Amino acid sequence: MKIIVISDTHGSKSSWDEVKPYIRDADHIWHLGDVLYHGPRNPLPEDYNPKALAEDLKNYNIDYIRGNCDADVDIIVLGLSEMSRLVEEFIGNWKFVMIHGDQIEESDEVEFAKYHGAKILLRGHTHIPKIEKKHGIYVINPGSLSLPKGGYPKSFATLLLDEEYVTAAIYSLDGSKIFEEVLSL
Repeated sequence: MKIIVISDTHGSKSSWDEVKPYIRDADHIWHLGDVLYHGPRNPLPEDYNPKALAEDLKNYNIDYIRGNCDADVDIIVLGLSEMSRLVEEFIGNWKFVMIHGDQIEESDEVEFAKYHGAKILLRGHTHIPKIEKKHGIYVINPGSLSLPKGGYPKSFATLLLDEEYVTAAIYSLDGSKIFEEVLSL
């Protein structure tokens, strides 16, 4: 099974267009929030066009997490009835907990995942990609599809699942691998 994890598109239609070739064979697409609006602390991303982005996103089956820049009107424009701040997902032997990330500090990630009984915490918000194992919990941040920080390029994550392993990788939009790790139960 293949899952694509994206975050922080912030209304950039061109960044979404660049990731589309990588999602063609995905079984799931998870968006960790900050979908349409760039936010008052961020610059306008390249090709800022939230209306066109929203229309295109409607053509895909995407599970969304609500970010700190996602407003009620964004949910309506995306054609959704709601957008949760936290989602727990079981796939096979794996439990994921997904959040945007603005509601917890990095120092609280492990306890947050353990509280939810998850082996993998997926979070966005920082715009900095990472795959990190902390005290038996894996924390994955796909980075930002539009406004990367920390010297990283625009990025997204892939998760390839089987019963015992998840191969987690983070790629730049040109297909270059930034990080990869095999996660085990």
